[in-house]
Amino acid sequence: MSPCRRRYIFINRILLLILLLFSVGCAGDQTAGRKKAEALRELGSAMAADGNLRGALGKLLEAVKLDPDNPEVNHQLALVLRDVGQYDLSLKYFQRTLTLDPKLTEARNNLGTLYLLTEKWDPAIACFKEAVGDMLYKTPQYAYNNMGYAYYMKGDYDRAIASYQQALRSSRSYTVAYVNLGQAYEAKGELEAAVAAYKDAVLYAPKNAVAHLGLARIFLKRGDMEEAKEELNLTVWADPMGPAANEARKLLKEIKE
Repeated sequence: MSPCRRRYIFINRILLLILLLFSVGCAGDQTAGRKKAEALRELGSAMAADGNLRGALGKLLEAVKLDPDNPEVNHQLALVLRDVGQYDLSLKYFQRTLTLDPKLTEARNNLGTLYLLTEKWDPAIACFKEAVGDMLYKTPQYAYNNMGYAYYMKGDYDRAIASYQQALRSSRSYTVAYVNLGQAYEAKGELEAAVAAYKDAVLYAPKNAVAHLGLARIFLKRGDMEEAKEELNLTVWADPMGPAANEARKLLKEIKE
């Protein structure tokens, strides 16, 4: 073999070795980056759950830089952006999440909640319908309840009631759906059905101030003053510093006067 030929083979082997080392190094860097991104996502999620949304946002922005194609990271970032009121950016990351993983139904439901916050009722309903259409979705009651709220805000009380009832078929003890069902019946003027729904709510959650206040309002409309007073006092007991309690105190004052 000629010296030139040997030199050519040697150089090719060196280049191949460099390429192999570089690919191993890149793969290792990518793995390390994904692991760090996941750790940051978990930290950001914990901070958000603890109410530290700004801190969570910083961690999640760092995570998405490290692993931009991770749907869970994008989803968590979209949620925190939604909760801090950055709706346009939140929409961007929800859409990216669902592009990366169209089967992430929880993200589709949460995108619907973003549309609720921006009062885009029809896009919200479309999201919730897709969510409940996934037979593997573990918590369809949330999407049904959210759908009911969108219909309620549109003034379509019959569809709202049907959606809340679907939520309760999925989870019999889902108190929020009972309260919302009561409000929809109340808005429709079906007061007996509203009373039944509110009573179911306080059966499962005795300290639900909104349900007690709902009952009080209906008793006042019917002229049942003693029952109304009892429910207003229970409203204050259930959540003394909440807005429902403040409303209850005003009503109690009006009754006394």
